[in-house]
Amino acid sequence: MFLVNYIMYKGWERAENEVLVLKKQTEAVTQKNSVLEERVRQLDGALKECLRQLRQAREEQEQKLYDAVAQKSCEWESTKSELENQLIELRSQLQSAKTDVIKLETMEKENAILKRELHSQSEELKLMTCERDLSTRAAESASKQHLDSIKKTAKLEAECRMLKALARKASHANDLHSSTSTVHVEFFADSQSDIVDNLLVIENDNCKINGLKPVDSGFYKPESRVIVAEMGKFKYERPLGRNHMVSSVEIDLMDDFLEMERFASLPETESGSGPETGAEGRDQPLKAELDTMITRTAELEEKLERVEAEKINLEMALKECQKQLKTSQDQLKETQLKLVDLETQLAMVNEAKRLSELEVEAANEKLTKSTNNLEDAKVNLVELKNQLIVANEEKFVIESELKTRNIKKQEVELHVKSLELELEALHSSIGTLEEEIKREKCVSGEAVVRCQTLENEISRMKLDYQLQRSAGIEEFRINQDKELAVAASKFTECQKTIASLSRQLKSLATFDDFLIDSERPV
Repeated sequence: MFLVNYIMYKGWERAENEVLVLKKQTEAVTQKNSVLEERVRQLDGALKECLRQLRQAREEQEQKLYDAVAQKSCEWESTKSELENQLIELRSQLQSAKTDVIKLETMEKENAILKRELHSQSEELKLMTCERDLSTRAAESASKQHLDSIKKTAKLEAECRMLKALARKASHANDLHSSTSTVHVEFFADSQSDIVDNLLVIENDNCKINGLKPVDSGFYKPESRVIVAEMGKFKYERPLGRNHMVSSVEIDLMDDFLEMERFASLPETESGSGPETGAEGRDQPLKAELDTMITRTAELEEKLERVEAEKINLEMALKECQKQLKTSQDQLKETQLKLVDLETQLAMVNEAKRLSELEVEAANEKLTKSTNNLEDAKVNLVELKNQLIVANEEKFVIESELKTRNIKKQEVELHVKSLELELEALHSSIGTLEEEIKREKCVSGEAVVRCQTLENEISRMKLDYQLQRSAGIEEFRINQDKELAVAASKFTECQKTIASLSRQLKSLATFDDFLIDSERPV
């Protein structure tokens, strides 16, 4: 009985110890629950703060991205407008350069036309100079012919002098013959003087035409006519500049002079040996010579008339040539003036061409600069596009991160909700545990009461045992066995409750570990 009581006492002590342990564990669980609630509140506040910061960061990032995109778009629009303006200016400059090039081409065409006109006028001028040279040559040929006629007249004068000398030598002959010869000689002299006067007039006219000093009429004396002819020849040779005109006329004149000298040096004995026979013998050839001289003078007069006619024609031709020369000189002056004007116009055109070329070069340089700027702008535009693509990619990454964060946030919220549900379940389980603890306390109180009652009963039974030891040993055993069975059943119930409490404590411990593990990634 004592052993049973001792066992029961030990069992109750153990049960009380376990109840104390359970109380401590429940207190620890409540403390952990309060700590967990505090941590849940802190985590909820931190989560809200994190969500607020995340939302603020997302809004700031979106605002920065929007501002950057707007700024880049504005810069791109401004650069695009500037480049378009530069392109318009370059197109206008190119159009003006094209117009300048067209003007330059028209000026070059006009220059070519003026050059062709100048060339044609120079050709016409050459033709006019050739015509003038031909006219001067014709005038020179006319003057040569005039000089030849003068030389011929001089030759005739020399022959007349020779005949007069012969006539003077034959004057001492027969008076009849001398009178007839003198008549012929006077007639020849008169005709010769007329010829000389005509020649003097012609020579004075030629001198006036050629711009020379007119010859005096007293210059033509019978003894100086050869000198006059030579001087006339020299005068006509000097202005014309023809040194090669010393022709066979001078040789003929020299032959005539030699013949005259030969006739003059005839001995007087021939003329005076037989005056009658000599005179008659001389009259025959003199008559023949006089006849020939008369015919020759007639021929010379005809030639002189022809020469005068040719002179008139030559004077008219010379006047015409002078007129043509004057007109050609005027035309030459006009062409020279036109040439000077054309040269000035050509210089102006060349200067305009040079200026237009410089403008074209400047426009080309501006065009190259603008094209380089356009290329740089294109490169900058490509860079901006790349930056925009990178910004869009970053925006996409940020949006994906935001999405992932939102997903994580949702997961965390779900986890928090699950934790809240678990916390509520824990609260409910804690409530149930507290109720169970209360029930266990009640049960333990009842057990204590029962123990006390049992102790009382034991004491009473001891008393009864002492009183009824002899009578009720068997009954006491039966009752003791029953009570032991009841106590054993109660002890097993207490062990079951202790095992259930230990399981609940283990579940609470695992829940605490779960909360700690879930707290780490956050």
